[in-house]
Amino acid sequence: LGRPKGATTKGGKRKKNKDPNRPKRPTSAYFFYVAHCRAECEKRGERITRVAQWTKEISQVWREMTPEDRKGFDAKAVVDKARYEEQMNRYKGRDKNRPKRPQSAYFLWLAGFRTRMKDKIPVNKELLRAAGEHWKRLTEVEKAPYEQMAEGERRKYEEAMRQYNMPPSRNGGPPGGPEDSEEEYDDDEYTDEEEE
Repeated sequence: LGRPKGATTKGGKRKKNKDPNRPKRPTSAYFFYVAHCRAECEKRGERITRVAQWTKEISQVWREMTPEDRKGFDAKAVVDKARYEEQMNRYKGRDKNRPKRPQSAYFLWLAGFRTRMKDKIPVNKELLRAAGEHWKRLTEVEKAPYEQMAEGERRKYEEAMRQYNMPPSRNGGPPGGPEDSEEEYDDDEYTDEEEE
């Protein structure tokens, strides 16, 4: 009953449906190494029964490898990343005219927080952690102006998307011209007038 398992994330937001046509993410050098180790085990006829222990062992070996030893795996990762970027460029084909999504109240607030705190907390990861903690402590009254700005941006975005998705006018010009009016030509009305 209810939602299927995994329909929401930890934060309670719904997960986006994954597009089956989206290119597979690039494989890192480490995962090429793991695949190599797995293939070596299969070649020797060994079964990996304790996966966690096996992974821990090969991870330790990976950390101790020299850059020279990793070179082959790094090269494979570079090639795979290039493959991914090329496929994503074809997959996305991002339209430069498409309106950008609006920022949430948090991100609108974060811009100001970042400028105030960047000198005090220079490491971005720590700055973002502090920002998240600070945002959680803000009252609804303190968040209200950012919520209002976000709502305004959301409305602007929706209007821009309506314009963006509007079919082009029949004369090839921008949408919304006289050729795009909702009024349709009524054949019956014309015929009735002619017959009189």
